[in-house]
Amino acid sequence: MPVRQSIARIATLLAVLWLAACATPGPIVTANVGAIRTGLTLTQQQAATAFATTNATARDLDIARTLANPAQNLREADFPLAFAPDDIAKWSNAFAALDSYLGAIQGLVDPARAQATADRIDGLAAQLREGPARLAVPAEASGLFATFAGALVQARAERSATAIMRRVDPAFSAVMGGLADAIGADDSSGLRGTARGYWLVKLGDLRAAYSQLPPTSPGRRAAILAFIAAMDARDAQLQNLAQLRASVLALGAAHTAAAQGSGGDALFWIGRIGNWLDEAKRRADAAAAPAPGDQP
Repeated sequence: MPVRQSIARIATLLAVLWLAACATPGPIVTANVGAIRTGLTLTQQQAATAFATTNATARDLDIARTLANPAQNLREADFPLAFAPDDIAKWSNAFAALDSYLGAIQGLVDPARAQATADRIDGLAAQLREGPARLAVPAEASGLFATFAGALVQARAERSATAIMRRVDPAFSAVMGGLADAIGADDSSGLRGTARGYWLVKLGDLRAAYSQLPPTSPGRRAAILAFIAAMDARDAQLQNLAQLRASVLALGAAHTAAAQGSGGDALFWIGRIGNWLDEAKRRADAAAAPAPGDQP
């Protein structure tokens, strides 16, 4: 989603909430849940940007390294990814499960829909429970998703979205905390630690390549520029992951605010998530721009 579109979406949500404040409780609840759902979408886009930019930059460095060496064959092992597709899929599953929960309660304005909502909640809970068919999610949050499933079952009999959100909010917040732990509290743990370790290897490769160049080699300047570009890419991608963690925690705070009926506070956090996504996209655009010294 382009920057202008994400900003426009947040503005639209603010307008919806203001109109809902003048209406019945049903539309207010619908606007609050819709805001959380939008925040989830924005957070998912942040995750996709973080994974894609790191893997794309890594591939570019591997291609450059391969071209610089007279290798006779190409091996898959020469092109590793920082984030494996299976791990990325687990994050997609986690976001999809949370969206299913929000989608189930978003239309619960008419009490007549309570049974249909309960059936959808039961289906989601079954996916998140222990068992061989359990939905694969990040390991750090796996047990918390199971607890969330139990909370959903306990709340399924409620007849309003607000009541369901209040019942499951502690479990929802715990899931957000687990996902935040999976991302990492700092650059030495979680996904942040994985990315940092990966970049240590990449920078080591660039250092080794530079050390093999004769002092008078015309390629020394290009090697230095490549090293600096890699450092910048590392810093940008670690920042993306740090802000992704902040967005996940903000999503939990927004859910709590909406459950307590504070739509304004919920939208504050959703707005922050939108801003962090915009920053991640700006960094991605900057990374895609030609580096100094690149040939047209």
